[in-house]
Amino acid sequence: MRREVYDPRRSPPKRVPKPDALAVLAEANKDSVDPSLFYDSEEKKRKDREEAEERQRKTELRRKKDRLKQREQNPKDEWVRKYRQQDVFDEVDDEKKEHVRYFCEEMHDEGGKRQYIAADPVDFWRGYSQIPVEKRHFYELMRENTPCHLYFDLECSRVANPEVDEARGDVLINHLVDLVREELMHTDEIDATNFDVSEHVIELDSTSETKFSRHIVVRLPDGQMFENNAQCQHFVQKLWRRVESRRDEDERCRALFLKKDTESEDATEPLIDMGVYTRNRVFRLYLSNKYSSGESAPKPRLETTERQRFWKTSKDGEKGKKETFMRSLASLCLDLSPKFIAFEGVTHQSVLRSKEFRGYCTGSYLSPTAAAFNGNAGCPCPRTAAFVCEDFNHWSAHDGAAVRSWTAFPEYGVLTLNLFGNRFCENVERAHKSNNVMFIVDFRESAYYQRCHDPDCRGTRGPWRDLSEDVLDESHALIEMLYEPPTLDDDDEEDVARVPTFDEMDEEDVRAAAAAAL
Repeated sequence: MRREVYDPRRSPPKRVPKPDALAVLAEANKDSVDPSLFYDSEEKKRKDREEAEERQRKTELRRKKDRLKQREQNPKDEWVRKYRQQDVFDEVDDEKKEHVRYFCEEMHDEGGKRQYIAADPVDFWRGYSQIPVEKRHFYELMRENTPCHLYFDLECSRVANPEVDEARGDVLINHLVDLVREELMHTDEIDATNFDVSEHVIELDSTSETKFSRHIVVRLPDGQMFENNAQCQHFVQKLWRRVESRRDEDERCRALFLKKDTESEDATEPLIDMGVYTRNRVFRLYLSNKYSSGESAPKPRLETTERQRFWKTSKDGEKGKKETFMRSLASLCLDLSPKFIAFEGVTHQSVLRSKEFRGYCTGSYLSPTAAAFNGNAGCPCPRTAAFVCEDFNHWSAHDGAAVRSWTAFPEYGVLTLNLFGNRFCENVERAHKSNNVMFIVDFRESAYYQRCHDPDCRGTRGPWRDLSEDVLDESHALIEMLYEPPTLDDDDEEDVARVPTFDEMDEEDVRAAAAAAL
């Protein structure tokens, strides 16, 4: 047999069929490892994410429970406490704290010295309810431009008005509430359709043997609140003008005028305290009383009257007290969707100015000697002026301080005293040769500080110094300067006197402010 030899030079190569690519790949991978053993599937990744989120949720829940337990055990640790009102506002604003309300305490163990507080209302109640009854001297602080409910501070002297016993007091409150309901119906900005006295009016009482005193808080229906207490005051003033106009024809209106003191012959004093609607106003808390020194008898606590006509809690014990506390806070909104009431053109300045003072007034009294002037003649707050002069003489180790002139800013609760007779300056720690000093008294802070007229001391100021508790009641004298009665003209806003920044005022500023007010 002939053997055939393949010679590539003489014939083309044989074509070997190429294997199928997919078959080759399948053959190569038939014994390979499943990649899902090395790489997570989408399903496994999803499950891992869900498990991690669940672990994180449980961790956060556990931490939250621990924090709540800590807050319940030491609720005061959550309070922001400062001796200066503005310091509390600044810390809350800087840290962007939410859901806080402001309070003020007259500290029992520090002679009634005031401290300001910011806290969540629930945290505050936990700490407040643990304080011994005899040491509760607390107030709600309504910060400027904070929404509020309609509220009233009602008081009169029982010595000057002996007929105002508990029963007569009930009648007066009933008259007022009826008139409030009528005024609500006449106010276009308020929907009083669902107003119910038994549901929306809270009555608190702290009447003593010498003074009739009650607080009324009206929580309007459907979540309605005033945009701020300037709006609230506008409503109260509108109500009172109607009461005054109907005094001769309506017995209810006539009954709301009482004698101011034992020397008064006619009943001209309103039952409503009109001075509780200023900026950053404090309003006593349920279950608190005013601080009194150890020698004085404790003053009555503010408690519910439990009258059937008005709202009262249906809960017992501490739960009932907590509910009453929350509902009696004038600045606390309990509705998820509040509706704010505002009157066109109404601001603190438009409400609190009058033709004569325009927010403040100025008096100037010059005398050759301090003795002839006697330090404080004509000043709206003579006891305060006397205290500042006496205290200044004491800590400066100099004598002769007397008030040369004064400027009052009732809207701000501020009184400026220009002194002579004692020129000691805290900034240079000595008396100036020719320039006098001045003091800024701020009743909101219950304190005063020194400023100086010397050009070298411009822009400097001394430290805060506390006012005596015995003179703080003179802050009402400033408020009374605004009611003679006030005007509510909204068309001449450009003419409203602008109050200067007190930290930047010198003697020329004071004179300019006085000239603008005239």
